[in-house]
Amino acid sequence: MRNLLNFIIRSSSWLYAIVLVAFGFYLVFSHNSYQRSVYLTSANTITGWLYNTSSSVRTYFYLSKNNKELLERNAKLESELYALKALLHREDSLGTTAFALDSVKPAQFRFIPAEVSNMSFSAMNNYMTLNKGLADGVKPDMGVISQRGVVGVVFKASEHFSVVIPIINAKFRLSAKLKNSENYGSLSWDGSDMYKAQLQELPKHEVYQEGDTVLTSFSRIFPKGLVIGVVSGQAKSQNDSFNSFDVKLATNFYTIQDVLVIDDSYYSEQNQLEQSTRQ
Repeated sequence: MRNLLNFIIRSSSWLYAIVLVAFGFYLVFSHNSYQRSVYLTSANTITGWLYNTSSSVRTYFYLSKNNKELLERNAKLESELYALKALLHREDSLGTTAFALDSVKPAQFRFIPAEVSNMSFSAMNNYMTLNKGLADGVKPDMGVISQRGVVGVVFKASEHFSVVIPIINAKFRLSAKLKNSENYGSLSWDGSDMYKAQLQELPKHEVYQEGDTVLTSFSRIFPKGLVIGVVSGQAKSQNDSFNSFDVKLATNFYTIQDVLVIDDSYYSEQNQLEQSTRQ
């Protein structure tokens, strides 16, 4: 307390000066309309800037949380969408019928939201790392998609992380077809362009146009009809009996941040049955 009193006594002249200046400003802004309007305008401007800055800071810190919630919501909606598609497909031969959402059986596909924690661009053997692993239900041979289209396949998984072989990897192969065609071929990547893959082994008579959508076809990993990209031109074919097309990929691997891992509840059953058939 004594130190506080000594400080006030030593600084009394400064305190008097501050009080007098504050009182002077009060008299000026109270009795002069022009100065008062300038003060109110400036104060409102500063206050608005402070509110906007505060809001931006709060939005930044909540951005990650909100993005996670949106991704989880999207995963749930994707699962419900496939459940509805499956129900409509079963009832197609009987005509359209009304149904309640709670009457839909659990979907074959469940979607696990994940974030890309690392992306490696190393010539032909590119890979990406996700922040979800065995503890989250992610296993090898699960398909991975983005909000725009197919991404790749889970290659390895640890407790909390997983490694994905993307389309832009020379080892990647996927059955694919043009949207308005029943003919299917093999999609792969030749390593020349990060934005393009190649759809090969399509019949020579296959009719196409630039901009035609390329979709997944027969696959034990991906559902049918997932978007891969669009035809951007004709590529050089390795066999004169077949056509090859360049496919502009729907997924941009330079900017990808969030993905969905596909958990197929029938995968193990189908895989075991097919393996027993080969023996």
